[in-house]
Amino acid sequence: MSVFTPLQEDEIREFISDYNLGDMESYQGIQGGSENTNFFVTTASSGHQQHWVLTLIERGPVDELPFFIDLLESLHTSGLSVPYALPDRHQQRIRHLKGRPALLQPCLPGEHPTCITPELSHALGVWLARMHSATENTSLNRQSDRSPQWVVTQARSLLRSHWQSHQQWLAPALDQLADWLQSPPTMPVSIIHGDLFRDNAMVSGNSINGVIDFYNAYRGWTLMDMAICVNDWCIDFDNSMQPRIQRKNIQALFSGYRTIKHLTPSESEHWLSMLQLAALRFWVSRQQSWKQQAATLEITVKDPAPFGRLFRLYRELQLSNASDADW
Repeated sequence: MSVFTPLQEDEIREFISDYNLGDMESYQGIQGGSENTNFFVTTASSGHQQHWVLTLIERGPVDELPFFIDLLESLHTSGLSVPYALPDRHQQRIRHLKGRPALLQPCLPGEHPTCITPELSHALGVWLARMHSATENTSLNRQSDRSPQWVVTQARSLLRSHWQSHQQWLAPALDQLADWLQSPPTMPVSIIHGDLFRDNAMVSGNSINGVIDFYNAYRGWTLMDMAICVNDWCIDFDNSMQPRIQRKNIQALFSGYRTIKHLTPSESEHWLSMLQLAALRFWVSRQQSWKQQAATLEITVKDPAPFGRLFRLYRELQLSNASDADW
């Protein structure tokens, strides 16, 4: 269970009491998180139950929290279902618990998707386009602490240690990405989610009920969000753990996106490079988490290897001058 900061019942009960939500009926640590501590909390007032998520922020500078609060409030106001921070009786949205910044947010209905259909992929594309449209002209701004340049720098460091066995093919691949980023292409930007994996979406059937965990959000290429989603939602692995591209799901995701926003020629030109960058981003960050926390049994550590295999697949497609139909 990924609870970095354990909490006792009386600590949660006291925290909840400042929100006028009635009595706390139950709480439970949430499994699967890799960066923050989260608890499900159920309250009841006049016989009516309500479900919440209590989040303790474990990573990142505290002074950036107002950005996330304002972003989620803005998306909520735009009609997108997101876990905006609830104000307490003193109108405070950011509080502290056990020395950590703490937020209380509505618990979105539904479940994390397991079976990805073209219909669900289409709905995801629509949701992404709505978010990008809602934030492309906003004054909100944040620079990522895991920028494309950071990704390549960290990958080169890992190449000298944990990834030495990949030296022959990975070194030239990193050099090519670094060269690409020296003169980055002009592509549309907005606030992007930056981490929209299946476990950060809540669905019912083929409908997206909402999206959670915006703590990697920043102003960046909207195409990066598309690539991150494709790399998780539209890829599966065969029995030998080799990645398989689900083309119908990719086509459906793009079809949904195009109902609101169209891709530019520059985005089409650089799509395969963006897929590589997105795969490398999570190969790096998961490898770092693996090194730091693999010995801690109570913390979920996600295997970095699938993203290494996916990055290599995209590299091979690039070297073979693959067309859109090949991926």
